[in-house]
Amino acid sequence: MPKPRNAPRQQRSRATYERVLDVAAKTFEELGYSGTTTNKVAEAAGISIGTLYHYFPDKDALLYSLAERHLAGARTSMMEAFERLRDERPSLEDSLRAGIEANVRLHIEHPQLHRLLYDSAPRAEALLQRLRAANATIAEEVARHFERLDVARGNRQLVAAMLVAGIEAQVHAATLDSGAPVDPERLVDLLTNLWTKALATDQEPDSDSASR
Repeated sequence: MPKPRNAPRQQRSRATYERVLDVAAKTFEELGYSGTTTNKVAEAAGISIGTLYHYFPDKDALLYSLAERHLAGARTSMMEAFERLRDERPSLEDSLRAGIEANVRLHIEHPQLHRLLYDSAPRAEALLQRLRAANATIAEEVARHFERLDVARGNRQLVAAMLVAGIEAQVHAATLDSGAPVDPERLVDLLTNLWTKALATDQEPDSDSASR
């Protein structure tokens, strides 16, 4: 997948760059990968094709930049959720619910674009490396919360990586591959219950429970 040219630094050029990406995202969602062309994106953005090519040599470069932006936004969203968990220190169930809710929101905000980025579009190795790095960062954060909650003792890194990959796959399948509308709240409840039960079996009982 061809990469975009260097992103502009000047405010005016940056605004044009971001507007083109916004229009491209909408066009990809409406027309799909095969139906989207650089000419259609340029026309919808109100710029010349030459101006678009100044930033993006072809539609794959547009898709690459959209994937970069989506990945950066997803990582930021998840890390903000983890920051709140560090401050509030909720229970295992509430911690899982917060992370799952953040993941579900990422999938349902722009479902068609999400499907395109993850299922249909050509993938560049650089993007795959960034995705793996983002998942590894999230898994490290999950492992820290496992330690706080005293779960997955002895296998925290492995179980954290499995949880991150598992929830991503489950949410993706439910929201994009099921073929039927999914109630986001119901999905959050189902996955929270599933993972709470899976992890609670290895959680140290609290003093009240132990005394009964």
